[in-house]
Amino acid sequence: MNTTAMIVSMISIVGCLVLALRNPQIRGLGGGQALRLAAIWAAIIIALVVVIQWSGLRIG
Repeated sequence: MNTTAMIVSMISIVGCLVLALRNPQIRGLGGGQALRLAAIWAAIIIALVVVIQWSGLRIG
């Protein structure tokens, strides 16, 4: 994955998180649970990136 694609992906992820955090149900979770959900999503995204890089799969 080239650098530009990684930067665009990070910006997209941050944008999605900002939009998701506007939801009143997410705000009502509290800091600990919201942080836990963010950590789960980060682990999923990192795992997918590692698998894609490890497998040599070309997307696009």
